[in-house]
Amino acid sequence: MDNGEKKEAGGRFNPFVLVGIVLGIVAVVVAAMTQNRTQKNNSAQESVPASTETGNAQVTVALPGLEPEKPEVDSSKEIVGDVLLSNVPKADFSYSFNGKLNDAMVVTRPETGTYPVYAEDVYPLFTEGVEGDALYLDGSYGVELLGVEALNESYTISFWFRADELLDWSPFLMIGSHLMDVGGSQSYLSFNKKTTEEGEEIVPIFNTIDAQLDNSCEVRPSMDQKKCIELNQWYYITICVDASTSSGAGEGRAMGYLYLNSEMIGSDEVSMLNMNPENVKAYLGISCYDELFRASYDEVHIWKHMLNESQISSMYTAYIGSTGTE
Repeated sequence: MDNGEKKEAGGRFNPFVLVGIVLGIVAVVVAAMTQNRTQKNNSAQESVPASTETGNAQVTVALPGLEPEKPEVDSSKEIVGDVLLSNVPKADFSYSFNGKLNDAMVVTRPETGTYPVYAEDVYPLFTEGVEGDALYLDGSYGVELLGVEALNESYTISFWFRADELLDWSPFLMIGSHLMDVGGSQSYLSFNKKTTEEGEEIVPIFNTIDAQLDNSCEVRPSMDQKKCIELNQWYYITICVDASTSSGAGEGRAMGYLYLNSEMIGSDEVSMLNMNPENVKAYLGISCYDELFRASYDEVHIWKHMLNESQISSMYTAYIGSTGTE
């Protein structure tokens, strides 16, 4: 029965209002989550370099710190091919000639009795070597090795050598100072060939001449067959000079040991040198006087101390192993 009092519509909870409130709350939560995800994506994109497409190739930049770590290499040791020789110290001067002249230059001689000079219009030739490319001299030019210092104490020189021809006294390699001051301050070493008065070829010979000490010495093969080098074959030539007081050499001299393919073929006293540090010249296949010839060179190394036989053998074995030949 109606008592005459009017009831307000809001006196009872409306279900439609409840649904609206819930939907509003859900919308706010979804919007907040979407904004948070967008911010994270933007932050990640800023930290990763974008890919750049060039034609059909895609180039990406590696993230800092994610590059694969490279193994540390002992820079104080010699490396032949991929082999680190733990018992052989790194050479003081090295020339590999892998298709270019590093720290070396082409030189020609204007006339006999003059210093070789830089030849701007002559280009070096290369051929297959023991390790990579080798330098080829065709008999019209030589090469000057740059940066070589005076070798006045103990030293070791090694190089791979293949001759197309061999001429008497033509230097395979020569290092010295004041090369034309004969009888004055001339001081040098060289590798070459000579023919005796009996017509016997002797090769290789290691010569040392020092005018200040009036010393001229040579180390030649000690075996009966004096000709140890044949044409068109690679040979590993090494000379070790011991200038220590314990070497047993006479005054003003040192002991020299000549190796071919890591086997000692001769030993004798050599001159102690007095190269002028400001005037050192180092040549392959050329000098101030002797005839040029045709030959190939690879892996020229110079140490300013004496290597032992084990170290020489390690170098030779590593080269042979890297080529797979003997």
